[in-house]
Amino acid sequence: MPIFYIDERRMQELCHDIALKAFDKDEEPISPYENHSPGLLDASLKAPMQTFGTELYPTLSAKAAILHYSLIKNHPFGNGNKRIATASLLVFLYVNGYWIYEKYSELADLAINIATSDMSDMDNVVNDSREFIEQNMRKLSE
Repeated sequence: MPIFYIDERRMQELCHDIALKAFDKDEEPISPYENHSPGLLDASLKAPMQTFGTELYPTLSAKAAILHYSLIKNHPFGNGNKRIATASLLVFLYVNGYWIYEKYSELADLAINIATSDMSDMDNVVNDSREFIEQNMRKLSE
């Protein structure tokens, strides 16, 4: 089954919009989409497709984990990157036939863990995220 990726259109029309509707806070508003850094966003969206002779992130959960990590660490938006990244993670899983049910506080903790992690620990943090996603994602038909 082919994997559907988040492109800039999906980011703007789905992920950013969902983050605004589901996670926006008056005290910490999510930045308007137009105020993003195109290069940082592009790098984040392409991270799940990276190869080096072979796919660096070969599974859906690995691709989801690096997307989530990259959007948080690259910080393409002025504010709301963790919330936008979490919405993007959920959209990515959804367009590929999966969802994470009833783990919303854990998703928030996962985003905070990524944001506060040291870049030198990237492989471990992405692997921990992949494990969480793999253990908690469910097919939409289940």
